Amino acid sequence: MTHKKKVVIIGGGTAGLVIANNLQNYFDVIIVEKSQYKKYPKRYSPPLLIGLFFRSKKLKYISKRYFVLKYGRHIPFFESNVFGGASIINGCVHMLGDKTRWSYILKKFDSNYDELIDSYQKIYSLNLKNKNIINLSLSCQNIIDKAFIKTLNFFGIPKGDTNYSNVESCGPIYNTVGNFFRTSVVSLISKKNFKYHIGECVENLLFTGSVVTGVKTNLREIKSDYVVLSGGVIGTCDLLLRERSRLEREKGHSVLKDLAIGEDIQDHTNLRINILTNKGIDSLNEISNSFFKKISLFVKHFTGQSTLMKGTGATSAVHLDLDNDGEIDTRIQIVQFSETGRHGSDGKFFSSSQPGFSLSITAIHPKSKGKIVLDGSDSIVDPMFLSLKKDIELLKLALNFCMKLLRSRPINKHIFKIENYIDIKSNPEKYIINNIFSGHHLIGGAHNIIDSNFGLRGIKKLYICDASIFDRYAASNIHSSVVLIADIFSNKFIKSESDKCQDLS
Repeated sequence: MTHKKKVVIIGGGTAGLVIANNLQNYFDVIIVEKSQYKKYPKRYSPPLLIGLFFRSKKLKYISKRYFVLKYGRHIPFFESNVFGGASIINGCVHMLGDKTRWSYILKKFDSNYDELIDSYQKIYSLNLKNKNIINLSLSCQNIIDKAFIKTLNFFGIPKGDTNYSNVESCGPIYNTVGNFFRTSVVSLISKKNFKYHIGECVENLLFTGSVVTGVKTNLREIKSDYVVLSGGVIGTCDLLLRERSRLEREKGHSVLKDLAIGEDIQDHTNLRINILTNKGIDSLNEISNSFFKKISLFVKHFTGQSTLMKGTGATSAVHLDLDNDGEIDTRIQIVQFSETGRHGSDGKFFSSSQPGFSLSITAIHPKSKGKIVLDGSDSIVDPMFLSLKKDIELLKLALNFCMKLLRSRPINKHIFKIENYIDIKSNPEKYIINNIFSGHHLIGGAHNIIDSNFGLRGIKKLYICDASIFDRYAASNIHSSVVLIADIFSNKFIKSESDKCQDLS
């Protein structure tokens, strides 16, 4: 390609930066990103300290909205206000997921699992000496992790690689971290041959008939040969819904009229069980109340020892098939603290100063689906958590499994108290409804409106690549899923343009 065509990427987040990094040698790339900050202070870079973002009274580097549950509860959902998006603020726990589900997802885009693994090996590495990749490191294990894994082994669940969820297995968690600091999609960029505008919002797309010719922001018009929409589920759906409304209002019709924008979105629910231990385990509950323990933790981390500083507090995991249908449906993690509201959303850091941990439950493949709709100047995001009974029933199975696990040796030797034990046993459904929080893993909303090339149906020169194009989960954390699909899109886009140039020659 001798003449570089211009590509505008809307969104400099997890997907957008991967795409920009890949396209920059072949195209004139411009990112338009609404976040206000280019980066956050270095003090937040150790993975554990990312939690201070969410507990800050002044949410400078993130923004918070609330999802309203059908039972009346309001639960927080956090969005990045930093260049790099969710990868910057919420990409610590890592997993690739399930091969079968990945194969199904990729088939839609004329891709396959082998191509995914090629992308994976290019982007991720456990070798901390490698540059311009996303570093991975296994979490630190303590006596609770060892007892958790040993108890699961007695249950017939073997040790395995928690990066994958093809079969039942348990083991330490992978974190996106180097020697000392978090790694993210920003780590992939060795040079910035692309331009980017921070703190600038795309107000609408520029159309000539059904061809997109650029974007109009709050500051300027940018003409381009292609536009890639990578604003995440909320950003992508919000822009397309507004664009449809604008075109109908100004022109009396819209090329987006019949597209199912914002339909069938999903989010993981996260459910916690808090447990107090009968002796100290150096949990975050204890460390937060001891100046000496805090200093000791910092010294150990920055002298290269494996500590809780290498993650967000989650250390071990198990993948389970609780409904016995042959597919892994649940991930349960050990988290080295207990809290009353996820991310301290109730204003408290931890539920107790006593030593303790929690079991974090995620139903990997929820059946409930919701939508995003416009409401005047705002967009309403409603994932319809637990709207289908099957999701509640699976979480009840998970609670039952956890209770059985916690009563079994050797982990029961460490337990002083299971908080809310009576509530969990007597009315598990009520406990679930009163205690679920968002998993911050929104997907969907644009999966029904794109073709095999990631192009918006009926529209030319406009592509979508972010979490909104997934119609199902490949894993219980979507960070690597979004990174990898962005890499696959980039490769496909570059090849397509290269083929066009060869045809013209």
